Amino acid sequence: MHLQEHSHKFLFRTAIFLAAVISVLASAYENCDCPDRKECLAGNVQNWATLIQNYILQLASDGLKTSHMQSFYDQANYTMEKKDGTETVQRVKNSLKNYFSKKEQAARRIADAVVQFHDDNYRKAEEVKYKRLQDLPLHIYKDSDIPNRLPVPLTFSPYFKQNVNSHNSVVKISDEVPRDNNATINTVLYTYGLDAVFRNNTLQDKLLRWQYFGSKDGILRMYPGREWDTNFAGFYNDYDPRVRPWYIAATSGPKDVVIILDCSHSMVGKKFDIGKAVVKTILNTLTKQDYVNVICARASHWDEVGKWHFFSTEILSCQDDRLVPASTAHRKDLKEKLENLKPGGTSELQKAFDKSFELLSSITRTGCQSFIIVITDGKDTDGEPVRCGPGYYTRSGYVPGPICKYSWEKVWNQVKELNEGLIPKARIFSYLTIDDGEEFPGKLACDNRGSMKKLLSGNNLISQMNNYFEFLSSNTEGTSGLWTSPYLDAWGLGLMVTIAIPAVSKETNKVIGVAGIDATLEEIENLIVNEQWGSVYAFLINNEGETIFHPLMKPSSNLVDDPIFIPISQLEQREGRPEEFTSVEDAMKRGDSGYLRIENAYRGLPKGDFADGVKLTQQPASYYYTALNDSVYAFAFNLADSDMTFRRTHEPDDTLRKKLPVSYFNLLIEYDSPLGRSVLPEVYEELDVKTKERKYPGLRVSYKHSSFMLAPKCYCDPNSYLFDEDLANKTVTAHLFMNGNDTAKDCTEGSIFEKNIRADVLITSQIEEIWKNRKFELLKDVKWTYCGCRSGTFRTYPGHRSRRTYDPTKRPWFHRTMTNPDKTAISTAYMDAAGVGKIISISQAIFEGMPEQTKELCDSVRGKKPGGCVCDTDEECVAGKCYISTAPGYEMELSRCASEKVEAVTALDILYNDFHTNVYETMSDGCKPCGSKYTCPNGDEGCQTRCYLFDNFANLVTDPEFIHASNLDERQYKRVSFGKKEGEVMHELIYKHNFFQRKEQIDFQGSCSVSPYAPKVTLEGIAKTPEELDDYFRNKGPIPSFSNNFGCIQDVVGYQANSSALGPSGMITGNITGPCKSGFYYLTALPKTNLFLLVMENWRNDSESNFFNFNCRITNSISGTGAFRIINGTCAHTDEQASLALEQKCPVIKDINVACTYLTASTTSVDKLLLLLSIVLCLFSSRR
Repeated sequence: MHLQEHSHKFLFRTAIFLAAVISVLASAYENCDCPDRKECLAGNVQNWATLIQNYILQLASDGLKTSHMQSFYDQANYTMEKKDGTETVQRVKNSLKNYFSKKEQAARRIADAVVQFHDDNYRKAEEVKYKRLQDLPLHIYKDSDIPNRLPVPLTFSPYFKQNVNSHNSVVKISDEVPRDNNATINTVLYTYGLDAVFRNNTLQDKLLRWQYFGSKDGILRMYPGREWDTNFAGFYNDYDPRVRPWYIAATSGPKDVVIILDCSHSMVGKKFDIGKAVVKTILNTLTKQDYVNVICARASHWDEVGKWHFFSTEILSCQDDRLVPASTAHRKDLKEKLENLKPGGTSELQKAFDKSFELLSSITRTGCQSFIIVITDGKDTDGEPVRCGPGYYTRSGYVPGPICKYSWEKVWNQVKELNEGLIPKARIFSYLTIDDGEEFPGKLACDNRGSMKKLLSGNNLISQMNNYFEFLSSNTEGTSGLWTSPYLDAWGLGLMVTIAIPAVSKETNKVIGVAGIDATLEEIENLIVNEQWGSVYAFLINNEGETIFHPLMKPSSNLVDDPIFIPISQLEQREGRPEEFTSVEDAMKRGDSGYLRIENAYRGLPKGDFADGVKLTQQPASYYYTALNDSVYAFAFNLADSDMTFRRTHEPDDTLRKKLPVSYFNLLIEYDSPLGRSVLPEVYEELDVKTKERKYPGLRVSYKHSSFMLAPKCYCDPNSYLFDEDLANKTVTAHLFMNGNDTAKDCTEGSIFEKNIRADVLITSQIEEIWKNRKFELLKDVKWTYCGCRSGTFRTYPGHRSRRTYDPTKRPWFHRTMTNPDKTAISTAYMDAAGVGKIISISQAIFEGMPEQTKELCDSVRGKKPGGCVCDTDEECVAGKCYISTAPGYEMELSRCASEKVEAVTALDILYNDFHTNVYETMSDGCKPCGSKYTCPNGDEGCQTRCYLFDNFANLVTDPEFIHASNLDERQYKRVSFGKKEGEVMHELIYKHNFFQRKEQIDFQGSCSVSPYAPKVTLEGIAKTPEELDDYFRNKGPIPSFSNNFGCIQDVVGYQANSSALGPSGMITGNITGPCKSGFYYLTALPKTNLFLLVMENWRNDSESNFFNFNCRITNSISGTGAFRIINGTCAHTDEQASLALEQKCPVIKDINVACTYLTASTTSVDKLLLLLSIVLCLFSSRR
C-alpha cells in the first residue's frame, strides 16, 4: 500500500513536470522560439493551405453534391447528331429573310407619303390659318412634351419598354425651333397624315420598332406615341433629329472635313465661345462614314512690353498626320480638347491651310467630298497686346514692336494654289463671329465654291448654318437610303440600327427630312445565337469588318455610350495569325457565302469578368459564313471538329421518368393565377411559397421544391419569349411541356422550345431531393444552390424567380469554371442582388456523360488520356479529372477520365462573413497564427501575422479588412487587387519570381466616371429582386435613374498566376522592406482550387499610415489591376481602310453651285459712304 501510494506521488510529480515542460515548449512554439522559426511558420502555411482547401472542397461536396449530379449525366442517354454548318447558316439566313427588306419597304412608304403630303401643301401655297401651334386641333397635334396634348391611353408595351399609344403618333419639337413660326405649324399639319401609314406598316410587320420622320426644320413625328423622357429637374429632354446619326447619314453622304478655328487673341470672349459651338455642331453632325480633324490656328508673338508668348498652330486629334473617322471616340476626343482651348496668339492662318490640305490628301479619307470650315472674326490685326517684333529701348524709354497686320491676299493666293492640286477640290464654308470683317472669310469661301455666314450668337446654330447643311443635303444624289452603324437608342431600346431614307420634294428638289425605321441588335443577335451548340459560336460584322457582336465583346446592355466597334481581325486573329482568316473576313465584307477550314484557328473563352481576359486555344475549326440580304451585315459560325458530330443529352426513358419529381417553372406566383389554378389545380399549395423570409427579403421562395428557368436561347423564338407579358400562360406552357410525355420536336416543326431543353430539365430534377435533404453545419450559411446547363437551362434551390433575360452561360461563375473545369472555382466577394449582404460563389464543373471506350483504344493513347479511359490521377487526363463513374465502359470499378466537354456548372452562394470566419479560424492555431500581434525582431512593438487568399487573377478573396467593410461599399471588397493592398509583395511576385504575368488589353467599350466614386448609402429605390428588375421599365417613375458613367477607351490591366513558379517546394518566400510595409512572406497554392494563400510574418504598416507617403501610394498603384482611362484612347484605334473613292463606292455628287455674297468694305467705310451720299442728295435737293 505504501509503495503504491509512493508510486502515485511519483507519477503525479512526473505529470506536473511534463506539463510544465510542455507548457514551456508550447509557449516557445507560440512565440516562434523555434530553432528555425521560418521553417516553423512555413510548415504551418502549408498546413493551413491544405486545411482551407479541404474546407472548401468539403463545403462544395456537402453543398453542391456534384458527384450526384455527375452521376446523373453519366447515366443519361446520349444521341449522336451530325451538324452541317452550311445548312445551319442557311437556316439562320432564312429566319432573317425579309427582316431587313420589310423594314426598308416600311421606311420607303413613310418617305413617299411625306413627299406627297409636303408637295400637295406646297402646291396649294395657302396661307396658314393657324397663327399659333397650340391652336391646332388635338387630333392633328399631339405633343410628347405637353401633358394635356399626349395621346390617351398610354399603356405599357414590353416591346417598347415604356407606355405608348398604338393608335396615334406624337410630335417632338427641338428646343431651338420656334414653335409658332409658319414652317413649324406647316410641318405638323402635313405630317399628320403619316399616322395611317404608321399603323399600316405595323400591320404588315409585327417586328417593327420606332417609326418616325425628322424634318429639316427640327421637328420629329414618331410612332407609337409616347411621353418624352425628363431630366432630374422634371423638364423634358431636348431632341433634335437633325443631329442624330440616322438623319445625318441619310442626308449628307460621306465626306472629308477639316475645321479651322481662329484661336488668336482677337477672338477672346463671346466670339471664341461661338467659334467652339460651331465646331461642336459640325462634329455632332458627322457620322462614322465621314473623316474629320480640327486645327487651332495661331502663332507666337511679343506683347506691348516685349514679353514673348509662345503659341503654335496645332491639330487637335492625337493622330495629327491624317483625317480620322468621325466615330464616337474620335468626336469625343476632339470635343474634349476643344473645351481646353483658350484664345491667344496671332491670326496666322497660312500654316493652318497648309496642314488642312495635307490632311485632305492623306491616305485615310473618303475621297468623295472635301470641305474646309473656317471660323474667324475676319480681323487683319489682333490689337495692341499682339506685336510682331520684340521692340527696343531709346533714351525716352521702351518702344513696343509693331502691331501685327496680316495680308489676306497671301492666304487667298495660297489656298487657290493648294486647292488646284487637290482631288476632289475642297469647298470652303466660312463663319464670321460677330465682327464685320467679311472680306477675308467671304472671298475665301466664294473663291472656293462655298459660302459665308455671319453668326451673332451660338443659339440654334443648325438653322443659322443652313448654307452648309442645305448644301450637304442637296449635293448628294439618290434617295435609296442606308442602314446606319449601330448606336444607342435615345428612346431606351438599347443598341439600334436604322434604315434611313431621305424624303426629297419633287417640287423643290430639296430634302424635306428623313424617314426612319429601327431594328434592335438584340433581336438579330437572338435569332443568330439561337443556333449555337457545343462549343460553336457566332459573330456578326458589317461590310467594313467591324464587329457588331461576338462572345468576347461586352453585351450591348452594358454599354453607356455609342459603341466603338472592334475589327473582327482583333478577335479572331493574334498578330495577324492565322493568315487564312483574312480571306474569311474579305469574303464576308464582299457579301459572299461559303466556308473555310483553318487548322490553327484561335478560339477564345472568357475567363470570368471582362477584366479577367480570355483563355485562348488553337485548334482546327471551320468558318461558315454568309451575308444578310438587303443589309450591310454578314454573320459566321465557328465550328470545331468536335462540333461536327455532336453528342447531345437525350430525355430519360419512361422507367426513370416515372420516378422523377415534378419540375416547377420559376414564376412561382403565376401558379396562383386564375389560369394556373384552372389548368394546374393545387400546385400552388404544393409549392408552399414563402414571402417574408428574412434570408430572402422581397422574394417568393419554396423550400419544398427547386425551380427551373430557361434562358432566352432555350426558346425557338427568343424575341417572342422576351416580350411576352402573359406570364401565367408562359408558366403553364413550360410546366406542361417539361412534365409531359409528348414527343419533343425541332423548332422547324413548330415547337416553342429547343429540342434538347427538356432533357436537361429532367436530368437536373433528380438533384432536388438531394439538395433538400442536405444536413451539414454550414448549410445555414448557404443562400442559393444552383446548376446552369450549357443549353441555357437553370435550376435553383430554394425555388424562386430569376430575371427574364438571365442566361447562366453568360455569367462570370460559369465562365470561371469552364476555363478551369478541373478546379473548384471561388469568386471574390460581391453584394447580393437582394440586399442580404456580401456573398461569394463556389462552383464546380459537371462533365458530359463519360463516353464508352475500349481498352484497346485507351492503351494505344500516347500522352494524356481521353474521357472513358482508366486513370490513377487527374494529371493523366485531357480533362484534368479522374473519378469513379457509373457510366458504362470497361473496368467500371476503377477511376476513369472525365469527358473533355463540360455539360453544366453547379454553384452555391455563401455569406462572405461566414466564409471569412471559417477560413481565419482555420489559421488561428500554430506558430504566429493569422491576426496575432507580437514584438518585432528588432524589439519594437506592432508586428503581426497577416493572411490573404487571392485568386489566379490577383483579386483578393479574403482580407482581414473585408469583414468590416460596409456591404454597400462594393469597391472595398469586390475585385480588390492584391497589388493595391501589398504593393511591395506584388512587385516581387511579378518581377522577381515571375509568379504573376501581366495581361493588358484595350477596352474600346469601357465605362468611366464623371465624378469620384462614392458608396451607396441605401438600397431603397433600387430595383433588386428579379421581379423588380423585370418590371423596371413598367414601374419606373418620370425622373431618370442617375448615371455617373460615360463611354471611354480604357487600358485593362490584369495578372495571371503561374503556378509552376512555386517550384518543387510548392512555396515562394521572400522579405520586403518598402515605402508601405515590411515583413517576410510565404506564398503557396490551394491546388484543387483557383486560390492561393499568402501569409506575412512580422508585418508592419507604419509607413503606409503616413499621409504624405506618396511613394507608398505609387507602389500600391503600379502593381494593381483595373481599367484605366486612356486620355488619348483614340490613338489606339487607327483606321487603314482604302478610301471609298478608290473602291468606287462614293455616291453620285451633283456638284451644285452655291450662292455666295459678302461685303468688301468695313462697316465704318460703308457708314462714311452713306453719310457722303446723304450730304450730296441734300445739296442737290436744296438747289432744286
